[in-house]
Amino acid sequence: MQADQIFQFKNVSLNVGELSILNELNFSVNKGEFLAVLGASGAGKSSLLRMFNALSSPSSGQIHFRNKPIDIDIQCLRKNVGILFQNPAVFSGSIKENLMIAGRWNHNIAQILDHELISALEQVGLKDIKLKQNAKDLSGGEQQRLALACALLNKPQVLLLDEPTSNLDPKLSRSIMNLVNKLRKNLDLTIIAVSHDHVLMRKYANRVILLSQGQLVGDGTFKALDAKQAFKKAGLLEHEDHDAT
Repeated sequence: MQADQIFQFKNVSLNVGELSILNELNFSVNKGEFLAVLGASGAGKSSLLRMFNALSSPSSGQIHFRNKPIDIDIQCLRKNVGILFQNPAVFSGSIKENLMIAGRWNHNIAQILDHELISALEQVGLKDIKLKQNAKDLSGGEQQRLALACALLNKPQVLLLDEPTSNLDPKLSRSIMNLVNKLRKNLDLTIIAVSHDHVLMRKYANRVILLSQGQLVGDGTFKALDAKQAFKKAGLLEHEDHDAT
């Protein structure tokens, strides 16, 4: 039985001036996967992640979302593909205002009631937070959870993680990733993550894409790629952390 493919990348390249960032990438992402995108600094990881949400467009090649060109309906794409950034997209103002801004891709956002917003907060472990509180008064971990609640408000199919734990201590990092993984299972989400924390990703991702100088040099499970020494070939040591770009 063929897997349910959410994304297809066909000969996708990205150039900035004369600089080649990504070179003829071919792969697909299946529904329900937790995909980690790894590579040494400068490999093109974050550039690739931005393409999943049309924050960046390829210089050549095609990207399909649900078997249609990714840029055919940007509003639909942004509703279905949420993103959690390294620095939480939290604005000065109340918790409620942040949630309402984040739900701008939802046609019915103006009709969402307070109890639904509170439910979204409870879903990410913020049950004691009040809607009238200033979002900037939250701790770093709480802000990341609020950003996650904002991303989930549109009921996305896919959640992109762009270094979501790099500013958190190890305990908070594990807490956020445990929450994300729980939500993946409960909400049937597909997760695509770029992380500097190679070890942390091993605990959650069931598939890895390895990039080296803009080329796809590995695609499989951690176990399979370890057996091929693919991490070493990509400039990574098996249990070292690396900064992402």
